[in-house]
Amino acid sequence: METFFEQNDTLLVFVHGVVLFALGFALWLQRRRATRLALTSSLIWLASFAFLSALVVWGYVFIPIQATYLAPEVIEALVVIRAVMQTVAVVFLLQFGLRLVPWTRRHLAPLTAISVVAWGGILVLSTLLAGEEGWGVLEWESTTAALSRYLFVIPGALLSAYGMWVQREELTSEGMTGIRSYAAVASWAFLAYAVVGGFIIEPAPWAPGGIANEAAWFDATGFPLEVVRTAVALVLLLAFIKLLDIFEVEAAQRVETLDRARLVAEERARFGRDLHDGTIQSIYASGLHLEAIALNTSDGEARDEVRRVVSSLNATIDGLRGYIRGLQAPDGGPAGIASDLDRIVTEFAGDTQFEVSYHVTGIETCGPLPDDAGQHLRHVAREALANVARHAGPCTVDVTLAFHPDEINLVIADTGRGLPADGTDRSEPGHGNGVRNMRERGRWLGGRLVVEPNPAGGTRVVLAVPLDDVEATEMPATTPGIPDEVVTR
Repeated sequence: METFFEQNDTLLVFVHGVVLFALGFALWLQRRRATRLALTSSLIWLASFAFLSALVVWGYVFIPIQATYLAPEVIEALVVIRAVMQTVAVVFLLQFGLRLVPWTRRHLAPLTAISVVAWGGILVLSTLLAGEEGWGVLEWESTTAALSRYLFVIPGALLSAYGMWVQREELTSEGMTGIRSYAAVASWAFLAYAVVGGFIIEPAPWAPGGIANEAAWFDATGFPLEVVRTAVALVLLLAFIKLLDIFEVEAAQRVETLDRARLVAEERARFGRDLHDGTIQSIYASGLHLEAIALNTSDGEARDEVRRVVSSLNATIDGLRGYIRGLQAPDGGPAGIASDLDRIVTEFAGDTQFEVSYHVTGIETCGPLPDDAGQHLRHVAREALANVARHAGPCTVDVTLAFHPDEINLVIADTGRGLPADGTDRSEPGHGNGVRNMRERGRWLGGRLVVEPNPAGGTRVVLAVPLDDVEATEMPATTPGIPDEVVTR
């Protein structure tokens, strides 16, 4: 068996690259599909890791072949490129793991910055060691590869394993119980990769001996490390192919939401007709009857009282007509939604005397909006601002509405008291229905709402609504009454 592996080493390495490329390609094809889950929105990082890793693995096959035809300087340059690509690939794996773990943005940004600094540090340290020790380019490459596997692959694979395990609960909460088991398979595969891809490394000038060395592993097990890594990558490929069904489930849920919205719209139209043709006409007829009574009565006091009742009925009719217009009013597209939120923010600033800033971006690039998007966004904005007024205390408030071709982001951030110290969720029973209702509206739009600490102090409400990523309808660059950048109340 060992002889077979030794004779077919090049083929085994090539197959390893093929599996990694297939994993990256499968994930890359889905990168632009609308999604609201942390798992599927983070797949681009895993796809990038798999693509670059495939190119690196194939480099171990093709660069030695090209050494026969190309100048030594060119081969050394290719080895340097291969080493840099390998370090970048494992940084992408770490980024995938970081985004699966439920960090807040306040924690994620510095961790990402630290990983970039560490990546640069590996290249600098390897170069300094190569200069001091007189290493050639291959020794320099093996050093960068070993350092990057210890610093990035081990934590990246472990975070990915933990994150995939956590995502099982999110999949269950979204009604995707049939996919949950594949997340568990992927979690165990990442754990295995932390060992065979991070702990056990290729020989390097300073690398440890024993089972943590690729040569010692082969002597102890009789299996090349590439074969084991290929098996793990194949398990990940199969698991994620099944996990990609998430997109189909989400698409089916969006279709169901659209159907439900259509039925609601039809019911609204029917309700408006019934109010107009039935209730309003009955009230109007009653008003005419009372007016006739007032004209025919000789009692002045009674006549005045009847006319006050008629005035009240007319006001009721006006209110019902306004309500009917509200039932029939469209959202008005991105510009209309932005204008509505501008009015809500202005009213809030006037009522509370808080310093409020309002940002709107991307109106002209927005993708197709879900039905009733404006209605739900308005309700979320009102409820979030009402919570600020009730719980935050005197503070500044920043409202950001960002339209993108594939997503809408509404962020309401305050610098007030912040979330309860005991971690109490006010959406739980006994703490009101505001946050729960906001989250329900986010789900109706196919999106996700998060209430989290504001990095500047206070609380931040973030609603992300995925859109179908197609070319947005051309709109005017500016719209009267809509702030282009920032308006401070």
